[in-house]
Amino acid sequence: MTRCRIGLAALAIALSGACAFAAQPAPAKRPSGLELGQGQLAEFKIAEKDIDQIEARIDNQPVYFYPNESGGFAALVGADVLAKPGIMPLQINITKRDGRQQRLKVPIKIKARQFKQESFNVAPGFDDVSPETLEEIRREQSEFARVFAAPAAERYWEYPFIRPVPQEASASSFGARRIINGTSRAPHAGTDLSAPAGTEVVAVNNGRVVLVGNYFFAGGAVVIDHGAGLFSMYFHLSEFKVEEGAMVRRGDVLALSGATGRVTGPHLHLGFRLNNVRIDPLDLLAKLSISSSGTKEPAAPANETEN
Repeated sequence: MTRCRIGLAALAIALSGACAFAAQPAPAKRPSGLELGQGQLAEFKIAEKDIDQIEARIDNQPVYFYPNESGGFAALVGADVLAKPGIMPLQINITKRDGRQQRLKVPIKIKARQFKQESFNVAPGFDDVSPETLEEIRREQSEFARVFAAPAAERYWEYPFIRPVPQEASASSFGARRIINGTSRAPHAGTDLSAPAGTEVVAVNNGRVVLVGNYFFAGGAVVIDHGAGLFSMYFHLSEFKVEEGAMVRRGDVLALSGATGRVTGPHLHLGFRLNNVRIDPLDLLAKLSISSSGTKEPAAPANETEN
């Protein structure tokens, strides 16, 4: 079986783009490069078909390649919300079926994006937490880090991705940052979708449920590993409908929405991690709700279950 692994942070050439490699051992044809905004993603495609193995890295972080519908290979890549603007080289090593090897270096330009920001002051001690709460926060961080550190190399997802709730999205909150008493806090790593309490929350695509639990910040949370380095996260849930280890299909009901965790009202926090890079959910849904042939496909109803 072809083993396809590749490097992280931002590796993509337009969703419709393909990169053909030379048939000779001479240097492969090099694309001019790629541009990604902070928090954005794309699919990098390789049209060559006589490939036995692909390995690549960016900053020592693997990204996973998978066979695509055209007979070549592809990988999703993205730039973190806090990725430093500049050039990020993607190093690709290709082994052909006859044993020949090729190397390709793809420059990826990371562009800054403007995110919402609010600044305010609070009374000293407002944000203080008890030792017990601090321990809960550390447990939350540890459990999420554990699942993100062990992604499935196999791709489970397929086109198209769908929205997890039927309500229209609120204004994008991805990347929003609060400055409290002059101290900048971590950016919002997901987007908040309108969802009255009790709304069915469905899987955006196929995958394995790798985390189900209740946490200080996330509240009731479900995480799905979609394979090839991609995870989706669903927070502030009131009731679970799945268990850890279950394989789910796009449209399967995961939980009911709520207002659990550190929130002020009911809604659904949707997040994505791609090779440990925090991706804008609305950017992913806009790009991957398009079929592999490039045509727009309607999102499945929120209560749809595919068998």
